[in-house]
Amino acid sequence: MMMEPSHAPSFAEYWNPPTDFYGEPIYGGHLRINYEDPLDHANIWGAFSGVTARLRVPTHNYLVEDNPYDAGKIIPDLARGWTNHDNATGVTMFFHEGITWHNGEAFTCEDARFTLETMVTGEGLTTSEMQGKLGFLDMDSSSCLDNTTLELNFVEPNATAMLAFTDRAAVMFNKAWFEANGEDAMFTDITVGTGPFTWDEGQSVGVDEQNFTKNPNYFKDGLPYVDKVTIFGILDESAQQAAMLARQTDWHWVRNWGQYDSYVENDQIQTVIRATRGHHTLWLNARNAPFDNVRVRQAIMMGIDRETGIRILQDGHGAAGFQMSPGSSWELDQATGCAVPGWCPPEDGDWDARRAEARVILEEENFPFDETFTFTVESDEQVQARATFFQEQLRLLGVQTDFDLVETVAYRKQTSEGSWGDILPRNDTMPADDPALGMGYYFRCVSSNNHWSPGTDCDEKAEQLLDAAATTIDPAERKEISDELQLYTMEQYWRFPLYWEQEAAAFWPDVRGYYHHPQPSSSFVRWEHMWMDPSMKDAGGYSGQTSGVPGGL
Repeated sequence: MMMEPSHAPSFAEYWNPPTDFYGEPIYGGHLRINYEDPLDHANIWGAFSGVTARLRVPTHNYLVEDNPYDAGKIIPDLARGWTNHDNATGVTMFFHEGITWHNGEAFTCEDARFTLETMVTGEGLTTSEMQGKLGFLDMDSSSCLDNTTLELNFVEPNATAMLAFTDRAAVMFNKAWFEANGEDAMFTDITVGTGPFTWDEGQSVGVDEQNFTKNPNYFKDGLPYVDKVTIFGILDESAQQAAMLARQTDWHWVRNWGQYDSYVENDQIQTVIRATRGHHTLWLNARNAPFDNVRVRQAIMMGIDRETGIRILQDGHGAAGFQMSPGSSWELDQATGCAVPGWCPPEDGDWDARRAEARVILEEENFPFDETFTFTVESDEQVQARATFFQEQLRLLGVQTDFDLVETVAYRKQTSEGSWGDILPRNDTMPADDPALGMGYYFRCVSSNNHWSPGTDCDEKAEQLLDAAATTIDPAERKEISDELQLYTMEQYWRFPLYWEQEAAAFWPDVRGYYHHPQPSSSFVRWEHMWMDPSMKDAGGYSGQTSGVPGGL
């Protein structure tokens, strides 16, 4: 007798477009996406960046996905259903019948098993984005029971596995394609996916206009709604804004508050905002003296005025917060977090006294004020502006710095290898509202986003707390572990969020079906859930921040 999943919701149960706000879905049309970086490569598996998600997600699928209409809810994708093993020791995935790759080959369980094995081992990849996030998988004891059934066993009980499978980088690839072409194909070839859109013929990765066409053989009946998607990579922020206002693009994840203001003033552009998981952080390189000294790191962080950073860089649209997103159920309470020196502003507002206190600590630790330290800065206009603020804050402490501007691909390589300079300012995104997956993304020793490793010893206490957060099921116990982990990492001053952002998306009135998610790269960038309604093209009355857009404020 064929096994059947214990959880297999029908499509109608979970696919619920917000028709009360947008009306009924309409088929056809062309959706044009305004994206902020060069479309330089597509290796989401071994050299992850936001652009790789933009290029791969429309053409690929996950085991399960984050509901594009209801952020945080997990729904079927390649798997039509699943059965959780007793005591959270594994899960069995049941795939849809008849899934095909864009080259006509059949998708099989072995493609998924091999993808996961490659992610876990990192074999053949420059730096496996998912290695640290899927460390709970025991691939030696996991296997395909048949072509549509994958049994996954865990090393130990795990409370966050299903959430990990929705990660932006957890897309499945074709085993034969990878074995024949290696990682080179991951950078340059987008022809072999299972997703709702196929990559148009005759294109090359590296060109900042990429076109995708509706997949006529998509395994999800009735999707996608639009016939064509074009993604424009526009690095210059004024050019992004000009293209949007000229109606050369339809949808834009807002990059700065000048753009926000111009879109809000437009009578036809809908602009939606929410608190997100995006944040700007400062890392200090513990491989390099004097930043191997925790008191030096503490003094540096103490001297950074986060309130001024929010006012200048975010026009006040941000929150200080701690290691987990403000507003999250995992957020530390204010009194507990502020008890760690430097994480909250001085109660009396006296920043001169705070900096004097920090300077005393640096002097006690014989800080070399005559040396110049290197900021490794991605050559991105927004990151440079934010790094300049950090540089000025350090100057007020007497710390001398220079910028080393690095183009994006080389920057990603340096941060994953640990070859960056002394100070690393960067835009970051909390990948999941979960302590094991979220903080594990930055603090797991094997994670490519732990910018202290390789080159430093694994922190045993952090690893133990992360393991406990991943294996503990009881929510109250997990919260206690999460609080302890956050406090411990804050006391080490490994990474310091300058602020957590409010972020916005803007779109013209004929764009329908959009639900605002808490991060810029999520299931919504597959675009299968959105549609174009030409009857709304000339609609107006949207000036001001739009209220009512699903997912927004």
